[in-house]
Amino acid sequence: MGFATALFGVYWDDAWHTDRGRDDLFSPPHLSLYAGVAVVVAVVIWWAWQRRGDRAVASGPVGLAVAGAMFTLASAPVDEWWHQAFGRDAVLWSPPHLAAVAGTIALGTGVAFIATARTGVGNTLVGGAAGAAVIGAWQVLVLEYDTDVAQFSPLWYLPVMATGLAAAAITVQAAGSHRVRWPATWAGVVFTLAMAGVYVGLDSAGFSTPVVPLVLPALAVADLGRRMQWVMPLRTAVFVAALFATYWPYLGAVPGGVQPTLGDAAAGAVLAVIGVAAVLVVMDPAARFALRRAPVTVLMALAVVVTTSTVGPPRAEAHDPGQGDEVTEVTLIAEVTDRVVSVEVVLAGDGDAGEPVRVVARRAGRTLTGPLAATPNGWTGRVDVDQDGRWFVYVEARRGQQDVEAWIPVVAGSTSTASKEAAMYVVDTDDAVTSAQTIAGLILVALTAALLGRIAAVVRAALFARVTVAGSS
Repeated sequence: MGFATALFGVYWDDAWHTDRGRDDLFSPPHLSLYAGVAVVVAVVIWWAWQRRGDRAVASGPVGLAVAGAMFTLASAPVDEWWHQAFGRDAVLWSPPHLAAVAGTIALGTGVAFIATARTGVGNTLVGGAAGAAVIGAWQVLVLEYDTDVAQFSPLWYLPVMATGLAAAAITVQAAGSHRVRWPATWAGVVFTLAMAGVYVGLDSAGFSTPVVPLVLPALAVADLGRRMQWVMPLRTAVFVAALFATYWPYLGAVPGGVQPTLGDAAAGAVLAVIGVAAVLVVMDPAARFALRRAPVTVLMALAVVVTTSTVGPPRAEAHDPGQGDEVTEVTLIAEVTDRVVSVEVVLAGDGDAGEPVRVVARRAGRTLTGPLAATPNGWTGRVDVDQDGRWFVYVEARRGQQDVEAWIPVVAGSTSTASKEAAMYVVDTDDAVTSAQTIAGLILVALTAALLGRIAAVVRAALFARVTVAGSS
């Protein structure tokens, strides 16, 4: 229940930003997320207290769950401090947000091991739920792609998903492979049902909905590869092929989500192979027995560095970036006909919105512009977009020495009308990264990397114990 509440809160928070804009520390989605995490933390504390003096309490999974809980709970004030110190960020892949994701992954991993420590049908069900939480925590890394509000190039969608899903599969296998014959697949079924519930809940409340991730084929292949004891290169290739062969066409067949082009998918497959292979080498002792660890790890690290330095993510620009001080209220009306977006701006009678400049549409690393002109009752403009899906359309104006803007989300590729009471706010034009922000970011990234390393160590230790037992029997 705790993880389900937290999962709903995460996707609700994203939908809140999409549909309404900025929120505060105690917004309803945040409270849902905090309440869910608090329930899980309380269960972990209760479990440890009931077994005080037991050697298992001091084991890796319990310590990992506690560390994950601390990371997750601390992430909210740290994120708020980051915004106050360095300005608002509206991108998931920022240092404080990634630290929060790592915290939930660690918490879910620890709970997954705890939940499968005992036998019984009840623990199998709980273990499936805990495994689903691990999958969900890793899937959050591509939440902005799954919810059609991607701020980076679609090239990164499936490679990041493949890497995270591979790590989740190995984790679930390490925690539950001695209890369930197909542990990753079973956890994937529970996760899929949970995401269907998220979809129904958000749709019923009138919020934007995510695509329900199609993870079962790849997870089934992951379980099959482990049961058949395939060598690491074969496990990697079949896993990536299963994910890309099912998820890419799925994105083109269902509403929501961002479908990469064939070119991005082809390049992404190469990146996915690198990421999944690296996960196997780092987390799975069977892969490390099959290959010389040091040379392979160095080569993979070099490949990642070279790849990201040449085709790395650009600066994030999509919905609600750096929303600043409000100057007046306006009404935005957007009419969409296929890929043509016509915008009408109704100005408030007592506000000064400045002089119109242009219309800007942003989506997944794409920025397109169009004209914006004054009329007797306000402004009108138009922008032609080149992709179906959700775009964030801005009206930009000049107010004295200030750049101001307001925005509205639209969905191209159909005929629709959207309207929104929006704030014209001052744009933060200072994009310079200060040394203090760099240092703070490096500290957060280092802590996140350390926690991820601890997750890998716990998973590796569990799998190593089974490999050792199998080898001596």
